[in-house]
Amino acid sequence: MSDEIRVDKSPDLRPERGAQTRKNTEKKRRKRRRIAFLVCLIVVAAILLSIVVVAAVNKWRLHIELNGKSSETIEVFDPYKEAGAKAWTEGTLLKLIRRPQKVTLNGEVDTGKVGDYTITYTAEYGEKQASVTRTVKVEDTEAPVITLVSNPDSYTLPGHEYVEEGYSATDNYDGDLTANVTSSENNGVITYTVTDSSGNVGTATRTINYKDPNAPVITLNGDAQQTIIVGGTWTSGCTAVDDVDGDVTARVTQTGDVDVNTPGTYTVTYTVSDAAGNTATATQTIKVVQLTNDENQAVNGKVIYLTFDDGPCEYTDQLLATLAKYNVHATFFTTSQFPNYLYCIQEEAAAGHTVAVHTYSHEFSQVYASADAYWNDFNQQEAVVQQYTGQTTNIFRFPGGSSNTMSARYCPGIMTELVAEAAQKGLTYVDWNVSSGDADGQPTADQTFQNIITGVQSHDVSFVLCHDIHKNTVDCMDKTIQWCLENGYTFLPITANSPTCHHHIAN
Repeated sequence: MSDEIRVDKSPDLRPERGAQTRKNTEKKRRKRRRIAFLVCLIVVAAILLSIVVVAAVNKWRLHIELNGKSSETIEVFDPYKEAGAKAWTEGTLLKLIRRPQKVTLNGEVDTGKVGDYTITYTAEYGEKQASVTRTVKVEDTEAPVITLVSNPDSYTLPGHEYVEEGYSATDNYDGDLTANVTSSENNGVITYTVTDSSGNVGTATRTINYKDPNAPVITLNGDAQQTIIVGGTWTSGCTAVDDVDGDVTARVTQTGDVDVNTPGTYTVTYTVSDAAGNTATATQTIKVVQLTNDENQAVNGKVIYLTFDDGPCEYTDQLLATLAKYNVHATFFTTSQFPNYLYCIQEEAAAGHTVAVHTYSHEFSQVYASADAYWNDFNQQEAVVQQYTGQTTNIFRFPGGSSNTMSARYCPGIMTELVAEAAQKGLTYVDWNVSSGDADGQPTADQTFQNIITGVQSHDVSFVLCHDIHKNTVDCMDKTIQWCLENGYTFLPITANSPTCHHHIAN
């Protein structure tokens, strides 16, 4: 039905009729509005009622869920990243509506300690509570490391037990495990093993370097330098021991021999080789001498060359008196260490003793600094000898003897050089084959006496080392000379015609 008002334009239409029509139309319009409002009210009420009904019937449920895996495994000391969890509430009817809830974490992971760790995630909504857990396993899968100490020059003699060069063991978790290392040897290979607290096993191997570079050691039965009288005997032979083969004396061969009835200098060489081909040699130099007329007075070749080093000093006069008492002549290897007693050099020469050169300063660091330094020192002392005796001497003794090794501290090889130069200069050096023992410490007079008589009984010709700077040595001379004379020994000074005594050069 249209709401439009038709206007009757006919001239016979009455005004009252039009007003009535408009009134009816307005009435209908209000009626329709009331109906529409009522309908809307009913719809709203229905909706509200539905909401109330749904709210009354709907139940909210609490949910919680892990982010990531429920169990993880990480290496010890590696970082751990917490993934967390999420929680929400959801209706039984209104499932599309989710409301986030706060999650509380309980527990932590110590990445520096092996073990199983549990982390609990909890959420609450009203009286409702929900939780989930995650297990994190921290494990150690890295094996310990064994580091071997190896000396490139190290070796093991065949048939000998390996001497451990050293090793260490460290673990990323347990630290130093060196004390836990075990080793075993099989067919020349050593296997080292160590286990950490997690059961990881570390190993290392070493191949033993078996090697025999050492020649046997030859020990002479007698002195390397021997002086014997014509017709006398010399001590020959040797023993030989190898660090792998043991006693190899039976393998020794000898080259050269000695004719004890013919004066001269003889060389005997002993040679021996071990199973590895290492060869050792040792040499004896035997000087067979014909005694002079004076020396022939000695019975059975019992000749003693009594020598005194390092003086003169405060005890030299006493010594000269003792020697004069028995008409015994000796050899003095002099120094200028004690200037106040240099006059004794003149007394020594006047009494028929041989005055020879030892050293001017007796300071090894100066004397053996170089060959030139040595001969400078020698020339100084020779000038002192000439000053007090009126003549020079070609007889001398090296400080420490020709076999000394102290000189190597200052000039390696100097003794070999000096011995060659001495020969070129026409000089004769004299060592000793009997020691009184007073060079090392100061033995008592009785000990010095015993050392001398024990030594001279082992030689036909004895060169006895003594020091007149030691009172105990000087004090024992009376007793020593008496015993030697009573037992048939003859004392002689060293001269240009006398035999000499040389040590093995060690530098």
